[in-house]
Amino acid sequence: MTTDATRPRQRYAGDGWSVDAGEGGDLWLFTLRGEFDFAVSAKLAEALPDEPGAGRVVLDMAEVEYCDSSCLQVLLRLGSRLREAGGRLAVVTTVPAVLRPIELLGLGDVMPVHPSVAAVRASWGEEA
Repeated sequence: MTTDATRPRQRYAGDGWSVDAGEGGDLWLFTLRGEFDFAVSAKLAEALPDEPGAGRVVLDMAEVEYCDSSCLQVLLRLGSRLREAGGRLAVVTTVPAVLRPIELLGLGDVMPVHPSVAAVRASWGEEA
């Protein structure tokens, strides 16, 4: 889901998964689709910024069918780096396969989940 604030920049894809990356100012939007498991985790890490600085990252996971713990670790590390630098991370999804592990593992502080990009922006005090 690309917003007016972000423009597509890169696409990463493999067998059964893809990541579209868009950027606008200090906001990065990554749209993940498909299944993310151990075989994909290293490629997912390569697709996400190494040094996000104090930026803001939104992970749109509304079309993710599966996400295992190895990929959640990649996202958790990104969230931790962002927090340390004063940045923010948010996940957009209502998919139980993504939502349930985040809730069960108590990762909501580092990876808060919202139902839409507009809800993320509102939580950050911005207009959608």
